Amino acid sequence: MDFTHCNLGAGVRLHLCETDKFNTVTLKMFIQQDLAPDSAAATAIIPALLKRGSQRFPSTRQIARELEYLHAASFSADVLKIGERQLLEFYFDMIDPTLLPDGEENGKRALATFWDIAMHPVTEGNGFVQEYFDQEKLNLRRDVEGLINDKRAYALARAVELMCPNEPYGVYRYGSVSAIDALQNTAAYRCYQDLLATRPIDIFLVGRNLDLVANEIARLEFSRREAATLEPPVVREPEGERWHEEEVPAQQSVLVLGYRTQTRYPDPDYYGLVVCNGVLGGFPHSKLFVNVRERASLAYYVGSFVDGTKGVLMINAGISAAKVDQAVGIIKEQVNALQQGQITPEELEQTKTGLCSSIAAMADDPSSIIDRNLVGLVNGEMRSFDDVFAAIRGVTAADVQKAAQALRLDTVYVLKGSSEKE
Repeated sequence: MDFTHCNLGAGVRLHLCETDKFNTVTLKMFIQQDLAPDSAAATAIIPALLKRGSQRFPSTRQIARELEYLHAASFSADVLKIGERQLLEFYFDMIDPTLLPDGEENGKRALATFWDIAMHPVTEGNGFVQEYFDQEKLNLRRDVEGLINDKRAYALARAVELMCPNEPYGVYRYGSVSAIDALQNTAAYRCYQDLLATRPIDIFLVGRNLDLVANEIARLEFSRREAATLEPPVVREPEGERWHEEEVPAQQSVLVLGYRTQTRYPDPDYYGLVVCNGVLGGFPHSKLFVNVRERASLAYYVGSFVDGTKGVLMINAGISAAKVDQAVGIIKEQVNALQQGQITPEELEQTKTGLCSSIAAMADDPSSIIDRNLVGLVNGEMRSFDDVFAAIRGVTAADVQKAAQALRLDTVYVLKGSSEKE
């Protein structure tokens, strides 16, 4: 299932995926901007404020009633980080209008409701409703501060921050506590208006009989100026291996290794890196899982992932603080094994099969069908399922070795648990 695309003008694009697999129509809208420390918090608070009320439905209760009237339609909003981009994400899901007796009227009303919530928030003076803003600012602050309660997520975010201190990639998707504390209502509202007026907007639809909804979207009015040109990601060579340690009250330590790959999504070698990551730490048969967790019994969990937009590979493991050096040594050994071409045919085939299976599974959920294209959306090159399958299946052991040889260790980060009992 692939998308057809059309330009609605002024940096607004519509992407349609016609399929009869679902009895719903799923809509997702993304607004992209460059990730920056001075705008991350202002952007992050917007979804929560939009869910508090719109011009037609000025409270969460009224929004809930309207969605229930629309045969239990769903609306949500959030902020995503992909590479060095921050994306404002809107989600709307409704029953396929053609299955309802009042289908055309219901479809138009549903889309109008989505548009009102996303584009016309309830306001007060020159900003959002102050009471709502104060409450959501406190909630956002608690979310950022509460990240420490998820040691694995905190360690990854902290490792990225230390690895990329002067790069947009080092900024957390919700911003910093200091930026949240300094955030003013009017500044957040200006940020929201600027996003709507000048940043690229992409609208995705998945379902059957999309003509009605697509035609209604084409009639919508976008108050747009010329779309801003977004910056490409910063690509750097590591200056040398850096080591950072922090201590927190915890029963377990977390180890993170950050590698620069010099390979990104638009590059022809990208799927060699994807398969390389799968062989290294993406599956239960991977080298890290087998050698670090199973054979050496050093990790409670261990794995790796690639951010193809930025061009980094991150390895993380839950370990005992006393075994950090041993774990780092074995991890480096496994990376070196790949660089030396030590890849068995079984590892290669199992990895390619696992990757293709996980991608194919996305076709069973309309939201996942859209999400699969997010990296392509940010990088300006959306690829079909068939293209991705062919690219993965075409990867050879030599391609994996080449990708591994480009890996350069930049940062080792250890979040030490001070409460560990050896």
